[in-house]
Amino acid sequence: MLEGFVPVLVLFIIAAGLTVVMSLLATFSGPKNPTEAKLSPYEGGVPLMEDTPRRFPVKFLEVAMLFLIFDLETVAFFPWAVLLNQLKLFGLVEMGIFLVVLGTGYIYLWKKGAFDWEL
Repeated sequence: MLEGFVPVLVLFIIAAGLTVVMSLLATFSGPKNPTEAKLSPYEGGVPLMEDTPRRFPVKFLEVAMLFLIFDLETVAFFPWAVLLNQLKLFGLVEMGIFLVVLGTGYIYLWKKGAFDWEL
């Protein structure tokens, strides 16, 4: 019964081994001449203006993550549309339930103000 999982186990062992070998090679073979410029945070070529970093608003990242979540959930419509003739009423009911759950989450986030751009 477990013979089918041996190739997967071998794949995981090879992937873990390659990860360790590549990390060690990068650590030991790379040049070691850190300078102040190399250790400073990268600001797109602009010299660092402040000594202490200011807080970055995470609102933009939150909106981007919410967009990705709802965008990826709507990918479920494509296989449903392809198999709609085979799924019949069961598929229609299941997609209705999916849309109610998705819509409820969207409305909840909208009411909480997660999509507002003001900082």
